[in-house]
Amino acid sequence: DNGSGKTTLSRILTGLMAPTWGRCTLDGAPMTTRVGEVVLSMQYARLQLLRPSVRADILSSAHAPRDLSRAEGDRLVHEALAEVGLGPELATRGIDQLSGGQMRRVALAGLLASEPEVLVLDEPLAGLDPESRLQVVATLEARRRRGLGVLVISHDIEGLDALCQRRMHLEAGVLS
Repeated sequence: DNGSGKTTLSRILTGLMAPTWGRCTLDGAPMTTRVGEVVLSMQYARLQLLRPSVRADILSSAHAPRDLSRAEGDRLVHEALAEVGLGPELATRGIDQLSGGQMRRVALAGLLASEPEVLVLDEPLAGLDPESRLQVVATLEARRRRGLGVLVISHDIEGLDALCQRRMHLEAGVLS
């Protein structure tokens, strides 16, 4: 719900904000010292896509070295797109040529290509058609089984049972 503290929680979990009380750590270290190890998939994917093309955005999100060969860059981008159910032909598209669902999956592809420890997702299924919802959940479930920590912040929990073993309620900044 609005005002429950979802945005604040996501900022604390990613180290972008220190908690006003309590602590948030990863392997014993405060999250503010581990920025980048926990990444956030924002509710509005367009705000996350900062480069002009899909290829450039995924390479940037993956923190690919500038001297990466064209072939290696293409491989990385094509694998990232395939993981989220998108074809390699999207790599050359401009971000603003994508549908909302494609934007959401491109943003996720870039985040997954960065090989984070934990992925925090803010409303990950918003605006996705049923097929895309299934694809995103399957992708996240496969990554979770391989060790990725996944935390979903959402009021839309339909279809997330396979991904989320535990549910908590956030109200007025308090998890219960």
